[in-house]
This record gives sequence, C-alpha cells and structure tokens, in this order.
Amino acid sequence: MSKDNVDDLIAQMRTAVQNAKGSTAALNHTFVPVAAPVSAQTRSDTATQLEIVNQLMLGVESRFGIKPGTLVERKLVRILKEMPISVLRDWVNSMNTCSSEHPEWQSLVENLTVHETYFCRDPDLMDMLGKDILPNLIASREKNRQLQVWSGASSTGEEVYDLAYMCLRGLQKAGKARQQADGRVVPEAGWSLFVMGSDVSNQALRTAREGVYGELGMGSFRNLPEHWRAMFDDVSMAPSNAMPGVRYHKVRDWVKNCVRFERFNLMNSRPPVQNMDLVFCRNVLIYFEDSVKKSVQTMLARSMSTGGVLVMGASVQMLVPEYFEQRLGNGGPWYVRNGVTV
Repeated sequence: MSKDNVDDLIAQMRTAVQNAKGSTAALNHTFVPVAAPVSAQTRSDTATQLEIVNQLMLGVESRFGIKPGTLVERKLVRILKEMPISVLRDWVNSMNTCSSEHPEWQSLVENLTVHETYFCRDPDLMDMLGKDILPNLIASREKNRQLQVWSGASSTGEEVYDLAYMCLRGLQKAGKARQQADGRVVPEAGWSLFVMGSDVSNQALRTAREGVYGELGMGSFRNLPEHWRAMFDDVSMAPSNAMPGVRYHKVRDWVKNCVRFERFNLMNSRPPVQNMDLVFCRNVLIYFEDSVKKSVQTMLARSMSTGGVLVMGASVQMLVPEYFEQRLGNGGPWYVRNGVTV
C-alpha cells in the first residue's frame, strides 16, 4: 500500500472515530429503515472486512491500551468497503508485524486518540490539590527539599502547566518559595521542583513543549480563573498555524523551566521516572480494559516514592489497593503510596 493510500486510510479512520463518538448517544433513538436485500457475497465480504479491521484494532489495544469498540470497527468497515480485501489484509498483516514505534502505528494512534483538554479543567480537584494534598506533601518533603511530579497521558500540556503552577504556589504558601516583583514565583535556595508530562502522541507533545495556546471560545482558556493568567505572556508573534483573529498566549519561562515533556506509552511496565511525589493519570484509564488498568496502576506505583500521592479519574477503580491507602476530598479520591515493594 502506498503512503498516500495509508494517509487516506488514516484520515478515513479519524472521521470514522469522530462520527462514531458523535452518534453513540443518539443510537438508540435513530430510526433505521428496512434494508434492501443483501447478497451472500456482500455479507461474506463485510464479515471478512470486519474481521480484518478487528485485527487492526486488537493491534492498537495490545500496543497502546486503547479499545475503540465495535461501533467504531463497524464504521471503519463501511468506509473501507471499496478497498480490495486483499490490499486491506496485506496492510493490516504488515502493521501487526511492526512494533508500536513504527511510523504507521504512530500515525494511526495519532488519529484514534483525542487530545481535548484545557487549563484548570477540574476546579474542585485543583482546590483539593492546593488545600489538602500539597500542604501535607510539601511538609513531608522538608528533608529532601524537592517536589517531583509526573502527569501521564498529558496530551497538549495544559495539565502539566497547571501542576507546575499549583506546586509553585503551594511552595510559596508554605514559605518555601518567594514571589518576585515581576510576578515570578521562585523556590527558596535548596528547594527544587520538577514536573514531567508524558504522552504517546508526538503531535500533542510538540504543542506542549511550545507552550503556546489560542484563546478560543471552547479552547484551552475556557475555564481559567483570572488570577491564573499570571503564568502567561501575550505572544508578540503568532505561531505559523495561527487562526485569524485569535489571541495567543505562552506559558512564562518561570513555569516552563520546571517542566519537561517526553514521549511514553503507558503500556510500558518500566516507568520513565522514579521516586515521584505526585502522579496524575486522569482521563485515559477509562478507555482501558481492567487487565490493562491494573498493569498501568502497578507501573505508576513503581514510579512513586513512599508517601507520594496518585490522582486518577474519579470513576476509575483502584485495582492494586495493596500499594496505596485511599483518601477522599471534595475533588474526589486520591491515593497515598505505602511502603509495599512492587
């Protein structure tokens, strides 16, 4: 299959995923007309296409933990019905012999994943982080005088910068950082802050590293408290892909200097960092099967220091409770890492 055909196939898949998501809620209320008679050959071809697409989706799940679901698979079959089965089979077979690092897998997963996020996405959680989690965490790190934070599946970076900003403000409130005349918050001598964001998407990571965001109606700033604007500067020169009439802002250097982004697949059992004091892994585990969730949670536990805090989505069940003690606040549950060795 040529590169143009592959790119076109991936574009069709992206449309299929979006259409499938949009139609799920209304599926049970949609009138379905009586279909015209379908030939035995057509039924056979459709079944074969569904089997091949299912193989592709299994490849996505085994490499990235993402399970698109049967609705998406059937949408893909309808879109790909004009593609010769032999060509589709050869391409899928070829893909399934490649590792997750292969460029075509990367292109495919880029288009099957959604990177929708924004700053201060969960105000109750941010409030709980500032009032309940960080004060105790900072006090317990007095000996080491450092905070190490990891945001897994960090998408385009908004959550990572949220965490860096909150930690700097938390250090300031605890008397471990000071605010300068120009608004910068700088840790006191001897204290350090390190925040890492990771994601499987190279495209999302490029946006995160740039730290430049547009002020769209439903964009990154839709829920930003006014006092949080202290961590942004206006952009004097708009990015090359700027939308006409849109104002852009960049994360200030005193926040960016605490942050690093790396590509990481949560399916990897070896964490990219160790001895983390605070780990966020939200808005992604809900898409994984329980067996995958358990493996990821074990990997997260392996990345943490004793007394460190793990925050997941409020609806995500803790499947490795032997490594954590649960706490509960107004922003949902969080989990304190105990001393049990993984």
